[in-house]
Amino acid sequence: MTNASFTGKTALISGGASGIGLATAQRLITQGATVWIADIQDTLGQQIAEEIGANYLHLDVAKEEEWTSAVELIAGQGQGLHLLMNNAGIAIGGTLETQTTAEFLQTININLLGVFLGCKVCAPLLALSGGGSIVNVSSIWGMVSDPGAVAYSASKGGVRTMTKAIALDLADRKTQIRANSIHPGFTATPMVVGSMGEMEPEEAAQFAARTIERVPLGLAEADQIAAAAVFLFSDDSSFMTGSELVIDGGFTSA
Repeated sequence: MTNASFTGKTALISGGASGIGLATAQRLITQGATVWIADIQDTLGQQIAEEIGANYLHLDVAKEEEWTSAVELIAGQGQGLHLLMNNAGIAIGGTLETQTTAEFLQTININLLGVFLGCKVCAPLLALSGGGSIVNVSSIWGMVSDPGAVAYSASKGGVRTMTKAIALDLADRKTQIRANSIHPGFTATPMVVGSMGEMEPEEAAQFAARTIERVPLGLAEADQIAAAAVFLFSDDSSFMTGSELVIDGGFTSA
C-alpha cells in the first residue's frame, strides 16, 4: 500500500457499491479521503456507505444529467473534487454470432459512454479544485480478447485509447488533471463470478480453461487491483498520464 495521505481530498467512485470500486473506496478512506460511492444499487450502496464511512449517491453512468446532478451535489458540499474513478461496468458475453445489437449498445453505453461522461462532466470541478487524478477501469480484454467478449472488448478497448486522448487534452489545457487506465485481469468480483454463473456448465468450464486457469498467479482479490488504482491517485504517480497499468497476474505475458 502506498503511504500517501489523501486527507483533504474528495473522491467519486462509480460502481462503488461492490468489487474493485468498493475496495478502492475502503483504501482511500483509511488514508484520509472523503469518498462518494455512486451506483444504481441504492439499498446496497447506502448500506455499504454507512459501514465504511462513505457518502452515497445514485448514478446511472450512461445518463449525462445524473452525472451533472452528482457533481452539483458534491460541489454544493464545498468539498471540491480531486479523484475520479470510472469503475461502473457490465459484462454480457457473446460472440459475433450470438451477441445481440441491444446487448452491444447497452455495453457501450455503460462501459464506454459512461467513462466519457464521467470525465467530461467532472473535469471542470477537478480543475477548479486545483487538479487531480482520473482512473478509468478498462480490462485485459481491452488489450487482448476472447471469442465470447465481442461487446465487452469493444467497450474496454475504447476506454484504453480514449483515456490517452483525454489525458493529452487535459495536459494541453493545463488543467493539472492526470488520466490513466487500469487493466485488471480475472478478479474475484460479483461481475466475474456472476458472469460465469450465467453460463451453461460446459460453457463455463471451457471459458475457465482458456482464461482463469491460465493465469500464472491465479485469481486476484479486489484489493490487489485497488492498490494499483490508489497508486495512480497518489503523488507517487505524478509523472504518469495517459498510461495503462496492467494488473493481471501474468495472463497477458503467457
